[in-house]
Amino acid sequence: MEWNHAIWQRSVEMLGEFMEPLAQGMGRRERREGAVSYIQGLLMPGGRKSVEPMAERLGVDKQKLQQFVSDSPWEAEALWEALRSEVMPVFGRVDSWIVDETGWIKQGNKSAGVAHQYCGSAGKKANCQVSVHLAASNGEAAVPIAARLFLPEAWIADPERRRRAGIPQEVAFRSKPEIALDLVARVIGEGLEPVPLLGDCLYGHSGPLRKGLRELGCPYMLQVESTLKAWTQRPDLRKARTRRVPKAQGPQASSVLEIASSLPASQWQHCRWSGSAGRACSTRLAWIKVWMVSDLQEDSGELPETWLVIDWPEQSPDPYHIYTAWLDGPPERIGLLRLSRQRFQIEQYFQRDKDDLGLDHFEGRSWRGFHHHVALAAAAYIFILLVFFRAKKNFFPHVGRGAPKDPAIINSIHRLLPILPNQI
Repeated sequence: MEWNHAIWQRSVEMLGEFMEPLAQGMGRRERREGAVSYIQGLLMPGGRKSVEPMAERLGVDKQKLQQFVSDSPWEAEALWEALRSEVMPVFGRVDSWIVDETGWIKQGNKSAGVAHQYCGSAGKKANCQVSVHLAASNGEAAVPIAARLFLPEAWIADPERRRRAGIPQEVAFRSKPEIALDLVARVIGEGLEPVPLLGDCLYGHSGPLRKGLRELGCPYMLQVESTLKAWTQRPDLRKARTRRVPKAQGPQASSVLEIASSLPASQWQHCRWSGSAGRACSTRLAWIKVWMVSDLQEDSGELPETWLVIDWPEQSPDPYHIYTAWLDGPPERIGLLRLSRQRFQIEQYFQRDKDDLGLDHFEGRSWRGFHHHVALAAAAYIFILLVFFRAKKNFFPHVGRGAPKDPAIINSIHRLLPILPNQI
């Protein structure tokens, strides 16, 4: 379903109901008005979604809109908390959480966190910002529930650069897997029920992330590269006086690809399903208990039992993906297939939020402004999801507490309605 002017005009009055519980935590009236105006600007089809063109299309003061997103002292995390508490329940059962990062190509070196680093959207290293996002999937779509900007180490030791970008003193260096663990811990701390976390090799190869997830009671199924090592029998760990790391006795560890390749035909289960446009799809799945070498804790000798899950189409020379998994129950074919093919729903979120909603159009430089914009763009994306889901038979997602009563929100909606016909 394509987001366009006609759908926007039919759904704009729903925005007040949607925004009322989300804007309450922002405090003063001008902030609540600013939130509604900014999200209207992101949702309004057409053109670039930076502040100046949005303000022109909306007929609002550019300086006020700029001040709201870049400098106003409301907390982006309060908006994320409202999105999680108000919106998540309407999407029904959550199958998984998905973690991934996205890049923001930038000019210059003054935007918070900008550096010459790998940028997924460009497929190479580029001058960019990188943000880590956590989304929840209900099997049909990925709903963003948390995000944070990655701050490269070069920024940590440069107090003047940090000051100019408004980076709080308490912000220290955190790797992307560490940020992912922080985001998961936050949403679990709010009471969200843990579900399997999905992620690519950057996260799958992080032993500290996997350990942290197990301590939080959060299942995971994370992709790993074929060279990662594991034992198929638990080794006997003996710690010699002269060794810091316990020495494994018994069979040698093998690469996960070697383990996958050695599995007998009887261990593979065939899966078939109907893909997009009714295309017939098939693969094979296998799983085996393993002990990952990178799960071995040097200080305690702890070595948890986990699962190696392999998704390998029969006619393919290489596996589709190999995963390390720690689950809250015995693996089963349909559940593993769903998790294996679900992670890329977060890419749909990135693509639509960038193509239609200006996720990567933000031109501000501040730490605060960046996080404000990302949270507001997530709210706009979730609103579109709700509109699309409402168009489905027997699915009536409802966010809000009835018709809006907040004058700031009512005025923002009413100010927009007369100009809508001119935007077609």
